[in-house]
Amino acid sequence: MNIRALESRTALLLAMLFVGVASHAQVATNNPVAAFYNGPEGYPAWTDAIRWQQFIDMSKYAEGKNNFEKFEHARDELAANGGGVLYYPAGNYDFSTMPADGPQGRGLMLSRGVVICGETPLGKATAASGMLDLPTKFTFGFQRKGVDAAHGFGGDAPRDWNVIGLMPEPGGQLKDVNHVGICWVHVVGAVIYFGPQLKWGPTWGTAEGWKSKFVKAAWKERVPNGTSPLDPLLGAPFGKANYVGAGQGRLVFGCVLEDAAVLNDVYEEGNGPASFYAYKFGARIGICGSRVFVANNVLPISKRNFKYTQTTRKTDVGKGGGSMILREFVPDTTILFDYGKTCGVEVNKLLCGPWESGADQEGVIVRDNWVFNHGHRGFNLAGTWMTIANNRNERIYLKGGADVYGLGEGWTLTLDGNLRSNAGGNGTISDNLSRAFDLAGSHLWIDRNWFNNVGSNPGNDGEGILCQAHGGTQIRGWAITNNTHVKGDGQSSYMGAWDVDQHGCLIAWNQTAGWVGVINVSKRDEVDCAYVANKAAKVNAKNPETLTELPAGTPAAPRNVRTARYGGDAVRITWPDASTNEIGFGVQRSLDSGKTWTTIACRPPRINGTDPDGLAWIDFSAPPGKALLYRVAALAGDEAQSSVSEPAAALTLDPLQP
Repeated sequence: MNIRALESRTALLLAMLFVGVASHAQVATNNPVAAFYNGPEGYPAWTDAIRWQQFIDMSKYAEGKNNFEKFEHARDELAANGGGVLYYPAGNYDFSTMPADGPQGRGLMLSRGVVICGETPLGKATAASGMLDLPTKFTFGFQRKGVDAAHGFGGDAPRDWNVIGLMPEPGGQLKDVNHVGICWVHVVGAVIYFGPQLKWGPTWGTAEGWKSKFVKAAWKERVPNGTSPLDPLLGAPFGKANYVGAGQGRLVFGCVLEDAAVLNDVYEEGNGPASFYAYKFGARIGICGSRVFVANNVLPISKRNFKYTQTTRKTDVGKGGGSMILREFVPDTTILFDYGKTCGVEVNKLLCGPWESGADQEGVIVRDNWVFNHGHRGFNLAGTWMTIANNRNERIYLKGGADVYGLGEGWTLTLDGNLRSNAGGNGTISDNLSRAFDLAGSHLWIDRNWFNNVGSNPGNDGEGILCQAHGGTQIRGWAITNNTHVKGDGQSSYMGAWDVDQHGCLIAWNQTAGWVGVINVSKRDEVDCAYVANKAAKVNAKNPETLTELPAGTPAAPRNVRTARYGGDAVRITWPDASTNEIGFGVQRSLDSGKTWTTIACRPPRINGTDPDGLAWIDFSAPPGKALLYRVAALAGDEAQSSVSEPAAALTLDPLQP
């Protein structure tokens, strides 16, 4: 079929599908993010640029023999017409008929401008309780792995391509796949991965990636293209400047990801060709890009965890003849395939390189998510002008051998299916990454998040809210406020910086059994910082000018607050400092002509003025079409004693057109 005939046929099908659809259609044609976040919290204006009113009702779509084929046909038709919505009314959609496992498979790959949307649940369906009752469900296939009938071992692991991901249009590039996402779907068995474009090598076996030399024979010839979460570590040269770009406008809203993990049966590091594990570097939600919105999602505890046996190894056992390092291989070690020992939400950090952080990606909002973890990071996030608010990381303390899931005791804790010794050679695992929030970037507001039971045994981790040097950035313009750590069975934890420069950091009104502030900074800067009004065991500060006690008096309110449109979908707010005794600033917004005000960001103090953007904030949650008022508070330790500026002149963002 030639191009003109294909375009004509596509236009006819769309005309038939977009008219006279069932009563569910009205739900699909509205922006579900705007409908849900219709209060003072606002929503990202860029979500209005998605073509919500151009959709296909997938319950009536007939092009294809099964749900997977129908998805691909309908996706291509929407993409050929500028994008739109694949609308799935209430029901269970079976995707277990996707192409076979192995290098030639593929997942549900979205094209530019295409969004999956399920039926909107009744009432205000929030993730706060760790449950979302969604009428639309996607079910993916599993494979039996590690079966040992004599011991009752083995269970269901995800298939290799249980991924909701991205693909470029013919002749296009992955970095240009913009305005994509998924809303209101209960997903069973698959992860979401909207990754970056790198300078790909020819194949996984020849790309000289970090793990390329360990690739199993069956996967050596895979041609990397960014559709797999394993591509960044296997398909791009390691240690080189290979980051090309990532898209913008990437959305995951109101979803449940049950039994979600990336299966690694692709490479092995001494475990043998039959080895497998839950991929350490694969998040359940993994996003790279700017204008990212990950909100109101639930990542629940899995009921599919299972024991199995696998060869593991310990390194640095000793030296043989010459300088050869002896390695001890341990056969038949009992370990867990643990869906909860994977990263929860990953944005612009680990796989946006490697190892080049995506910390310069603007407009990231991660809010109102409920994530279960049994080890690894709950949230691994990077960006600029980023909001991380009201997320809950519910954890079971990671202790080797414990009866965690009703599977009994007697299993060995490993990092990623391998058993490695540390530098001391005593077999202790150095870092299971069992922490709540591992963050990087500049101008972050981390507010009202909750976490518990961080750390591991054996292990060397347990951080609560962390910025560390090898995470990709230093701290510039952070505010960590009103967060709660419940120690439970875990480590005392901390909130702050490890071995990084700090140019503006406010840590206030938090609760933790550990410490707040900064540590291991003998050669690092610590300026424009305040660690005050926390309920913590200790405050760590290096610079005598850092505020660790509340200043006396009431700070003067900022004057002459100014606003300006930013990038067509955000508002930049600036102000001059009018006093020297504030602990920081609070940026407030009103959507009702000043009757009610909502804090949309806190900012650190600007004592020494080392951050040129220290007296600014960019609001990426400003709803379009409404009169926006902004004012700024000079914060005191008691928020009731803060002084508030006069509002800037009202400003309205123009509604974005699809």
